[in-house]
Amino acid sequence: MAGLQVESAFEFANICRKLDFHNFVFSMKASNPVVMVQAYRLLLSEMYLKGWDYPLHLGVTEAGEGEDGRMKSAIGIGALLQVCFVCFH
Repeated sequence: MAGLQVESAFEFANICRKLDFHNFVFSMKASNPVVMVQAYRLLLSEMYLKGWDYPLHLGVTEAGEGEDGRMKSAIGIGALLQVCFVCFH
């Protein structure tokens, strides 16, 4: 699923770039934190290979309410920040 998400994002990004529009943000949000982290890892890897430098919107979609939602969101965001830190340093 993460691969398809990234493929779709690059399809739209390529359309934007062909139209000389570069003011966009990548967002790989998913309700499953594992899928979301996989998607961002793949996205960052592909962006690096292409030499692209676009901002990322980090977030966990539909994490839920209450303590479970907060835990899911915190784990997902924490993992994403770690991935981004490793990729950019």
